[in-house]
Parts: sequence; C-alpha cells; structure tokens
Amino acid sequence: MNYILEPLTISALTNMEAGQLMIRHQNDLNTIDPALRTDVPYNSYMERIGIKTELYFAALAQVQKNEETEKILLADKARDKAVSSFNLALKLHASAEDPTEVEASRSLRILFDTFKNIAKLNYEAESLAIDKLVNDLNSEAYSEKIAYLHMNKYVTRLSETNDIFKNLFGGRMVGTAMTESYDMKTIRKEMQVLYTDFVEYVFAMAKATESQLFITALNLLNAARKYYNDQMLSKSAPKPETPVD
Repeated sequence: MNYILEPLTISALTNMEAGQLMIRHQNDLNTIDPALRTDVPYNSYMERIGIKTELYFAALAQVQKNEETEKILLADKARDKAVSSFNLALKLHASAEDPTEVEASRSLRILFDTFKNIAKLNYEAESLAIDKLVNDLNSEAYSEKIAYLHMNKYVTRLSETNDIFKNLFGGRMVGTAMTESYDMKTIRKEMQVLYTDFVEYVFAMAKATESQLFITALNLLNAARKYYNDQMLSKSAPKPETPVD
C-alpha cells in the first residue's frame, strides 16, 4: 500500500492558524475507536501535544491581550488630545476682539473648568466625564455658543474619540490579569518540533505496521494538513487582473 504525507509548511501558518490546526488534529484523532489506541508512544505524543496546545493558547491569549492594551492606550491618547484641542480653541476665542465671541468662550470656559484635569482620571471616570461634558455642550444652554464659535467639530471629536475608546475598553478580554509570562516564540517552536515528530512517527508506523490505528490517524492528519495547505496556496495565489476596456 502506498502511503503519503501531505506537505505542510507549519512555519507559514499564523499563530492562530497553527493553534487551530492542533485543535483540529486533536478533535479528529479523538474520533478513532479507543480500542485501537493501544500504542504507548502514540498516546504519549497525544498527551504531550494536548498539554503543549493549552500552553500555546495561553501564550496566544497573552499576545492578544498585549495588542488589545496597546489599542486602548492609543484610543485614550486620542481622546486626551481631543480634550486638549477643545481647550486650546477656547483660549484662542478668549483673546478675540469680538466681545460676543469672548463672552461665549468665557461661558464655555466656566463649564469646561468644572471638568478640570479630565485626562488624568481613570479610564472609566474619564469616559463618564467626557460623556457628561459633551451632553452639556450640546444642551440648549451652550449649543448656540458652540455654533457661534464654530466649535462643533471639537465637540464631535470629543464624542467620537470617547466612543471609540469605550468600545475598545468595553470589549477587552475578560478574565483575571495574567501572572505568568509566556515566550510565544519558544512555545511555538517547541510545539512545532513535537508536532513534526508525531506526524513523522504516525507516517513511519503506518508504512511499517499497516496498523488500523496509524492508517486512520494518517488519513485524518492528511485531511487537515491538505485543508490548511490549500488555504495558504489560495492566499498566496496572484489575483487575476481586471481587463481594461
């Protein structure tokens, strides 16, 4: 019987794809009749891959959390800048020659100063404060002054940057803060070596013993490997050029 091992460049997979491949393999291989799973090295490989996969996803979650934290920090800086821009615009109008313009800026300054040091508040307190400030600025008492000074764009910017921050912060990963630090690069390399050893073992044993366990395992491994290989090929394939009329 002619056995093949579907080619697959594991290193070409993204971190998420590599993790999903491991989960796919475990789910597929667990469908094999337990009565057939009597090979000690095979079972040892499966157990070790399961442990390594759990560790891998913990490291992946940490990477995602770090990326998420960076996005939140940038969103917070954006809304802080919006607050600063509003403040600078008020200062500019306060030095104008038009008394009505100066009076409008003075009234808005009184309101704005009640939100002093808004950018130094904690995340959630700042979100609530900006919401309150925007609501007040859009109220009947202040909206005409905002319109007169052509400062609507500053109010809109305050609202939009705050909404972006709240969406990011509200959707942040749920769970306790991680106390362990994971080396994603090392863990992925170790998992890749373990996986390669396992696949080569199954392939060699299928050829050497023609055992139903290894034949079935090889077929399942090949099905998943072919799927991910096809996915990579489709992503790297050049797109057809659009004909020019």
